Amino acid sequence: DSAAAAEADAAFHRALLAATGNEMLRRMDMLLEPGLRERDRMVHTHSDADDPVPSHRAVLDAVRDQDPARAEFAMLDLLAKSAEDLEHVAHLPGAAPHS
Repeated sequence: DSAAAAEADAAFHRALLAATGNEMLRRMDMLLEPGLRERDRMVHTHSDADDPVPSHRAVLDAVRDQDPARAEFAMLDLLAKSAEDLEHVAHLPGAAPHS
């Protein structure tokens, strides 16, 4: 369900931010998480949303392999996918208008 998907995504990003060891990034999570949860709720409410696991797995694998260039590329790809998904659901019938 969309709530479970949003929680899993938030947990993934919290763990990723904590893994940086950067206290400022870890604290930014408090600011970013509400928006991330709302985006996830919107995207995962629609049955045609893509499986988010492969794009997140690419980030995780790169971090585990200690490959910063691949991790950066995977994260940029994940962010682009996130923006595409949000844009897609924003244009569905009944979607709330956005600015």
